[in-house]
Amino acid sequence: MTRIDEEVSCMNSMNEFHFFREDLCDRCGLCLERCPVLELPADEAKRELKKLIQGDTDASLVLQRCVTCNACDFVCPRHANPYGLILEHHNRTGRAQGLPSIAKFIFPNEPENMWTTTRVLMGDDELSLLRSWEENLQHPRKEVLLTGFYNNLMPYIAQTSLLDELKPAIAGSDCMFGIGEDAYRIGLLEETERLGRLAKQKFSEMGIEKMYCFMVVEASMFTDVLPKKFGIDFDFDVELLDSWILDRLKNGKIQVKDRLNMKVTVHDNCCGRYMDGILQDTSREIVQRIGCTVVEMQHTRENALCCGWAGTVPTLFGPASSNPFHTLLNLLQSLYLRLQEAEATGADALVVPCPGCCTFLSLIKVLTNSRVDIFLPLELVQLAAGEKPVHRHEERAWDILAVTTNLVLTWPFSPRRFFPRPVDIGGPLPEAGRGDAMRIRLFGRLYHSALVQNRVSRGLLAFTVKALMTRYRGYLETQRRTMTGARVPCR
Repeated sequence: MTRIDEEVSCMNSMNEFHFFREDLCDRCGLCLERCPVLELPADEAKRELKKLIQGDTDASLVLQRCVTCNACDFVCPRHANPYGLILEHHNRTGRAQGLPSIAKFIFPNEPENMWTTTRVLMGDDELSLLRSWEENLQHPRKEVLLTGFYNNLMPYIAQTSLLDELKPAIAGSDCMFGIGEDAYRIGLLEETERLGRLAKQKFSEMGIEKMYCFMVVEASMFTDVLPKKFGIDFDFDVELLDSWILDRLKNGKIQVKDRLNMKVTVHDNCCGRYMDGILQDTSREIVQRIGCTVVEMQHTRENALCCGWAGTVPTLFGPASSNPFHTLLNLLQSLYLRLQEAEATGADALVVPCPGCCTFLSLIKVLTNSRVDIFLPLELVQLAAGEKPVHRHEERAWDILAVTTNLVLTWPFSPRRFFPRPVDIGGPLPEAGRGDAMRIRLFGRLYHSALVQNRVSRGLLAFTVKALMTRYRGYLETQRRTMTGARVPCR
């Protein structure tokens, strides 16, 4: 254990996180009334907030449905940080009970993690990119384009001449774990703090003066979460890659050769709420400058629905937490809610500024055979600039399905719960087990084969998934009525 590890470990042993300001909360319930997931009536919102504050966790609808999108913090008129109250509950539960084994999927130091297992299906071109980014993180440099851990599920997106100016500075590692973002979202607050301090030490040693972020989750951790919640400040400037792209569209360094004339809708990333609307405005201005018309979904900007990936969070805690099928069903229905809102706009494409959101929305797109295509802003700019992007989102979605299938099949032979070990941000990813790698390749070949990729099979799969989602939402509505006595339809 290093000196900084020892210091952080000591701090954590004494630390109790109190992000929620109960002294400021007047129990108005507006946080839950305006919650884009729950949208509770005023009286019910007040009752559920009271339960949460009193610690009545077993009967808390909030803890069973919250996807940790943090929208509640931004509607609270008294700045009481209700999101912090949810995280504190998750923190206590996780420390006492650990996490279900399926959660190993998001921990980069576990062999079952999604980055290790997805690499089994990557080609040499992508693996070479990943190795170069990890090597770049080992050398001093003044500027870094941080790839972000979900970027590393789709490294092909960086294969564009538009980034030539920044390519020497591209660096990143899956083991950096989003600078603690996923740990923070599931309430592992001690680990979030530890990762933040290790990242500060790492970037200080590299001598970084400017950090460009491919992903808004890292930018929000650098500029908001770590400084304001944990007192960890970084001494370099932070800029979103999309802001860098927009500046070059404005000053003509990126020339628009072909206006796209597309109708698009924009998905607003949860962590974009921390950025004072910068990302939300940037995404829309980028696509408008290249000839797209923006049509808005029902839930947008500060009130936007999560992409759905965080729909796994409430299933990590509570009575059904050790059932991976419950986790997967909650994930799929959360993803499908967002995709349905995009489809309802009649847009040609869904613009998604976050590679993580893009990965999982692409998954529900292929499972439901949706007509809506999914693009990162960078990809649309490539098209407008006369460059064809390496657009493998659907292919990668089937890869994610292959590694998920393997995880679920091996679940009966795994311990039901585990306590996450500290993540080593400087270490390499573990190797996938021989048996896991063999099964993942087998599922990958199956999902990419003509047996699955034909019109009939795709149609049957889409029908089955949609029917399953309808039944699962009915189950959630029944559960909601049982818990609250409400007759409000569940979203």
